[in-house]
Amino acid sequence: MKKPMVSIIIPVYNGSNYVCEAIDSALAQTYKNVEVIVVNDGSKDDGATEQICLSYRDKIRYFSKENGGVSSALNLGIKNMNGDFFSWLSHDDKYELNKIEKQIDCLNQFDDSIGVLLCESKQIDPNGNDLKYALRKNRFPSNGIYSAEQVLENLFISGAFNGCALLIKKDVFLQCGLFNEELRYSQDALMWYKIHLNGFKLAYNDDICVFNRVHNKQLTQTGQNLFYEDSRKISNEVVPMIIRNTKFRRKLLYLFVRRQAIWHCKEAFDFGMLKASEQHIFSLRQKIKLHIVMFYGKIRPTIRKVYYRISKGVVTQ
Repeated sequence: MKKPMVSIIIPVYNGSNYVCEAIDSALAQTYKNVEVIVVNDGSKDDGATEQICLSYRDKIRYFSKENGGVSSALNLGIKNMNGDFFSWLSHDDKYELNKIEKQIDCLNQFDDSIGVLLCESKQIDPNGNDLKYALRKNRFPSNGIYSAEQVLENLFISGAFNGCALLIKKDVFLQCGLFNEELRYSQDALMWYKIHLNGFKLAYNDDICVFNRVHNKQLTQTGQNLFYEDSRKISNEVVPMIIRNTKFRRKLLYLFVRRQAIWHCKEAFDFGMLKASEQHIFSLRQKIKLHIVMFYGKIRPTIRKVYYRISKGVVTQ
């Protein structure tokens, strides 16, 4: 049975409130061939985050850098990792104690062609308690291996994976490159697209091994103004890759553009439609459907507000 080294990389910014729990869950893994790398991305909290990290001494490998965003912190960790596999752990999340062990066991069931492994996660509140309203929905219908095309279809329909639920072979980054440091909101989505557009398969197991903390200081809660700009940049890179690299380009491009329409990412949508038109990829029926979805994407926020106001007495922001 193979026991490759796994590098658990924890990027942290102003994380003194939760980073201790993240580090402890990484160090307590039942799979022992791991190294824990913590990258302080220029925290501005009077040294509170750094003090906590340094208290672990030689139990972790600690790096400090100027603030550049989570992508730059992850990239620094990847460049300095000794492991054969990369495992991301956000400073406000934590692992189940056997997260790495279960994924390595899954890996040992398959051959070396598997570049990515995915488990399930669950949401917790700021105090670490289960969120009552969080409904579990498995990303794939059953455990097993999924082709690159199947994974891309899932991503374009359901959105990005939880990065902390992945285990990624280091060699994948050699072929696909590192995280895009220009993106501050959706750098994970672009990376998953690139990995599978490069043909890597995915092994899925539905065990819940990651606890994803939901709180009001997350970038996903405070930085949504970055979403549309990132969507434009992602579309500019991903659309040509879909057209060039896959025999399933009509289906995958349709699903990708449809996702931009649902979220009313106009520039990303327009670019996808333009490139599809240049290559004569979409039928007239598909074009009409996409423009209808785009209209729905425009009015969707209003529909949601009305729905919550009427049915739940809640006004969304």
